[in-house]
Amino acid sequence: MTTALPAELLADLETAGYFPQTAAQSLERSLRGAAVLAYLVRPETTFDGPEVRRHLTVVVLTGTHLLVTHLDDDPADAMNPSQVVSTTERIRLQRITGTGLSQVFDTDGQQTPAREAEVTLGITWNGSRRVDLERAVCEDPNCQVDHGYTGTIAPSDLALRVSALADGDDAVEAALRFHAELVDAIDALDA
Repeated sequence: MTTALPAELLADLETAGYFPQTAAQSLERSLRGAAVLAYLVRPETTFDGPEVRRHLTVVVLTGTHLLVTHLDDDPADAMNPSQVVSTTERIRLQRITGTGLSQVFDTDGQQTPAREAEVTLGITWNGSRRVDLERAVCEDPNCQVDHGYTGTIAPSDLALRVSALADGDDAVEAALRFHAELVDAIDALDA
């Protein structure tokens, strides 16, 4: 079962520059014949001392699923950049429990409406959780009792940050369009 990816998606994969053919192959396999309704391509490069780590996230919306594909340098062979690990998760739209949109506005008092300088998209489907623990303490400064730990558990499935300064205004607009398409698709399930 092959799916022809939209030309715009293929062009965005090429622009991202991180194994575009591998990303396209992973997406085609995961789509299983479904049409792409919307997508978002997010490259990320981080520097860890002398090492450069590359990462690509591609989020694709179909009529029934959200596909989240991650491509990373093979961590087992960091000195050999010719190997890449691709992982795709297919999430049924019915499983999505929440979406979030955090917007940072650039306001100079002159623009109406204000322009988004940065957005962060959050999508939760209860696939993974983040646990933040810390030692529990009481208010008695002389207490020597071990009170155990306290903490929070929060959904931590996907958060994508897009900045106009780093990525350009078009990337911010693309993220906002993708968010709107995803929300509309989820809302249509409830109709």
